[in-house]
Amino acid sequence: MITSLVPKLVPKLVLCGLLVLTLSFKVSVGMRPFVAGQDEMVRTYIATFLGRHGFQPDRVVAIQNPIGALGRSGGCQILIAEVAYQGWQRDLFRRTISEEDQFFFFFRGHKYQDQPVWLTRLSGYSNAFLRNLGFNAPVEPVLGIAASPPCDLNTMPWQELADHVAALRR
Repeated sequence: MITSLVPKLVPKLVLCGLLVLTLSFKVSVGMRPFVAGQDEMVRTYIATFLGRHGFQPDRVVAIQNPIGALGRSGGCQILIAEVAYQGWQRDLFRRTISEEDQFFFFFRGHKYQDQPVWLTRLSGYSNAFLRNLGFNAPVEPVLGIAASPPCDLNTMPWQELADHVAALRR
């Protein structure tokens, strides 16, 4: 009797164990802790970054969600936003630009035509989990960058911007 129950119980126990493990992971990662003023510091730094590279930051258009800034230089208009690593804002970001605009997502030193959601989610969730366990895991921001056609986006130091945003998010 008992030997016939064991094969039926093992898969159920394994599933229960996996359920507990995944739920504990989700609960431990949770939402990032709110730090008062952090979003404003990131927005201000992005505007400062634009100013240092010859753009006039548009103080009227302060991008709230996602966090970002808009700048102009002659016929060039550029938008830089820190988008969610989960990919939630990817389509919203793409809808805010026109068809002729150039755009890309910047993550871990690489430019992507589309946000590599599987990579950014893996990084975001695993690093948040490690930080919750007390480890010094990095914050790796995902930047959405769009510009009008006359802009040369290849000369901008995107890694410098990403490193500074990461430092502000720690």
